[in-house]
Amino acid sequence: MFSELKNIVYECGKELLKWKKTGYDIRDKNGPDDIVTELDLRTQDLLMEKLLKKFGDIEVLAEEKDLDRRPQVSEYWVIDPIDGTVNFSRGMAEYCISVAYVRGDEPEIGIVYVPQMDMMFACHRGYGAFLNDEKIMPCWSKNLSKSIITMGNIKGTTYKYFELLEHQVMRIRIMGSAAIQTAYTASGFADAFISLKANAWDIAAGYLLLKESGGEVVRFDGSKAGIYDQKALYANPYITGDLIKILKGWEK
Repeated sequence: MFSELKNIVYECGKELLKWKKTGYDIRDKNGPDDIVTELDLRTQDLLMEKLLKKFGDIEVLAEEKDLDRRPQVSEYWVIDPIDGTVNFSRGMAEYCISVAYVRGDEPEIGIVYVPQMDMMFACHRGYGAFLNDEKIMPCWSKNLSKSIITMGNIKGTTYKYFELLEHQVMRIRIMGSAAIQTAYTASGFADAFISLKANAWDIAAGYLLLKESGGEVVRFDGSKAGIYDQKALYANPYITGDLIKILKGWEK
């Protein structure tokens, strides 16, 4: 399943790049700050068509087309056809396709493909995480003060986390894609991703990528987090404790 799923996501990514050149419609989804493009829908349809053909009828949790309700079955796909739609719509490269195969609400396989940069992050539970077929061996910072932190963006909220952390870390980045930010943390490009409101389709694949590369996923109070925790810390193990102390103390 692992190799076949990588191939499917790769093929869909290449189709997305082709479609992108021909133009596409954009509309508001849940308000003026939340958009969806014609290609979000088309990419999701193509993914589901290929998954059905290859693996049979497995339930789907996905961002678009009213498939965003948590499945009441043990095994299912979690799909975000374009994570980083706003970036995509403005011509930025930081968008991706994210797909996870989940069993018992725990991802077994995760794929994050960044088509414009041709970066394929892939993992299989118990077998490690890979970037373009090379095993990921992250070189994380061992000190919070030398760390690069990424985070989500909620208007009226994000700046509070900046104020809390900007003098504690080396740099803070917002990339506009939770899937990419978790994959970057797994790869050692960053040291943590602070999720403020991510959905399961945003982070299911990245969740497993980080765990398979040796990282940790916890709630702000330090307890174990799962893919349905919208607010969570995805971090390198050297700085998890320091970040928990800051976040836990401040949120009280």
